Amino acid sequence: MYLNVELIHALEPSERRCFNRREAASYVAVSTGTFDKLVKLGMMPTAIELFGRRKVWDRASLDEAVDTLAGRTRYIVSAPGLAPRSSDLQEELDRELEEFRARHGRG
Repeated sequence: MYLNVELIHALEPSERRCFNRREAASYVAVSTGTFDKLVKLGMMPTAIELFGRRKVWDRASLDEAVDTLAGRTRYIVSAPGLAPRSSDLQEELDRELEEFRARHGRG
Protein backbone atom coordinates (compact mmCIF):
# COMPACT_ATOMS: atom_id res chain seq x y z
CA MET A 1 0.00 0.00 0.00
CA TYR A 2 1.32 3.45 -1.02
CA LEU A 3 0.27 6.79 0.32
CA ASN A 4 0.70 9.87 -1.84
CA VAL A 5 1.14 12.97 0.32
CA GLU A 6 1.59 16.55 -0.88
CA LEU A 7 2.39 19.72 0.98
CA ILE A 8 -0.74 21.37 2.27
CA HIS A 9 -0.79 25.17 2.10
CA ALA A 10 -2.88 27.22 4.46
CA LEU A 11 -3.98 29.45 1.59
CA GLU A 12 -5.07 28.76 -1.95
CA PRO A 13 -2.62 29.95 -4.65
CA SER A 14 -4.98 32.79 -5.58
CA GLU A 15 -4.64 34.16 -2.04
CA ARG A 16 -0.87 33.72 -1.56
CA ARG A 17 1.81 36.39 -2.00
CA CYS A 18 4.53 33.94 -3.13
CA PHE A 19 4.60 30.93 -5.42
CA ASN A 20 6.89 27.97 -5.95
CA ARG A 21 8.40 27.49 -9.44
CA ARG A 22 5.53 25.41 -10.82
CA GLU A 23 2.91 27.80 -9.45
CA ALA A 24 4.80 30.87 -10.74
CA ALA A 25 4.98 29.36 -14.23
CA SER A 26 1.29 28.53 -14.12
CA TYR A 27 0.47 32.05 -12.85
CA VAL A 28 2.08 33.61 -15.94
CA ALA A 29 0.55 30.91 -18.19
CA VAL A 30 3.73 29.21 -19.43
CA SER A 31 5.36 25.82 -18.91
CA THR A 32 8.05 25.45 -16.27
CA GLY A 33 10.66 25.06 -19.03
CA THR A 34 9.60 28.32 -20.69
CA PHE A 35 9.46 30.02 -17.30
CA ASP A 36 13.04 28.93 -16.57
CA LYS A 37 14.17 30.39 -19.92
CA LEU A 38 12.38 33.67 -19.23
CA VAL A 39 14.03 33.90 -15.81
CA LYS A 40 17.43 33.14 -17.36
CA LEU A 41 16.88 35.84 -20.00
CA GLY A 42 15.86 38.36 -17.33
CA MET A 43 12.30 38.68 -18.61
CA MET A 44 10.87 37.18 -15.42
CA PRO A 45 12.12 37.90 -11.90
CA THR A 46 14.50 35.57 -10.14
CA ALA A 47 13.40 33.64 -7.10
CA ILE A 48 13.55 35.03 -3.60
CA GLU A 49 15.35 32.77 -1.16
CA LEU A 50 13.46 32.34 2.08
CA PHE A 51 15.07 30.92 5.18
CA GLY A 52 18.21 30.08 3.23
CA ARG A 53 16.61 27.21 1.29
CA ARG A 54 13.13 27.76 -0.08
CA LYS A 55 12.90 29.61 -3.39
CA VAL A 56 9.71 31.49 -4.17
CA TRP A 57 8.51 34.07 -6.69
CA ASP A 58 6.73 37.20 -5.53
CA ARG A 59 3.31 37.78 -7.11
CA ALA A 60 3.88 41.55 -7.44
CA SER A 61 7.18 41.01 -9.30
CA LEU A 62 5.51 38.50 -11.64
CA ASP A 63 2.68 40.97 -12.29
CA GLU A 64 5.18 43.73 -13.03
CA ALA A 65 7.14 41.50 -15.42
CA VAL A 66 3.99 40.51 -17.33
CA ASP A 67 2.83 44.13 -17.49
CA THR A 68 6.24 45.16 -18.83
CA LEU A 69 6.20 42.41 -21.47
CA ALA A 70 2.68 43.43 -22.47
CA GLY A 71 3.71 47.08 -22.78
CA ARG A 72 1.29 48.18 -20.07
CA THR A 73 3.75 50.09 -17.94
CA ARG A 74 4.84 53.63 -18.68
CA TYR A 75 8.09 53.39 -16.81
CA ILE A 76 10.28 50.38 -16.21
CA VAL A 77 10.50 50.05 -12.47
CA SER A 78 13.50 48.15 -11.25
CA ALA A 79 12.50 45.11 -9.23
CA PRO A 80 14.89 42.68 -7.56
CA GLY A 81 15.92 40.12 -10.14
CA LEU A 82 14.09 41.77 -13.02
CA ALA A 83 16.52 42.79 -15.75
CA PRO A 84 15.46 45.30 -18.39
CA ARG A 85 14.54 43.91 -21.79
CA SER A 86 17.00 44.46 -24.57
CA SER A 87 17.03 43.82 -28.29
CA ASP A 88 19.50 40.98 -27.64
CA LEU A 89 16.97 39.22 -25.42
CA GLN A 90 14.24 39.71 -27.99
CA GLU A 91 16.49 38.37 -30.75
CA GLU A 92 17.31 35.28 -28.69
CA LEU A 93 13.61 34.61 -28.04
CA ASP A 94 12.82 35.09 -31.74
CA ARG A 95 15.59 32.64 -32.65
CA GLU A 96 14.29 30.06 -30.15
CA LEU A 97 10.78 30.47 -31.55
CA GLU A 98 12.03 29.90 -35.11
CA GLU A 99 13.96 26.81 -33.98
CA PHE A 100 10.84 25.49 -32.25
CA ARG A 101 8.70 26.07 -35.34
CA ALA A 102 11.31 24.36 -37.55
CA ARG A 103 11.47 21.30 -35.26
CA HIS A 104 7.71 20.99 -34.93
CA GLY A 105 6.69 21.87 -38.47
CA ARG A 106 4.92 25.07 -37.55
CA GLY A 107 5.62 28.12 -39.59
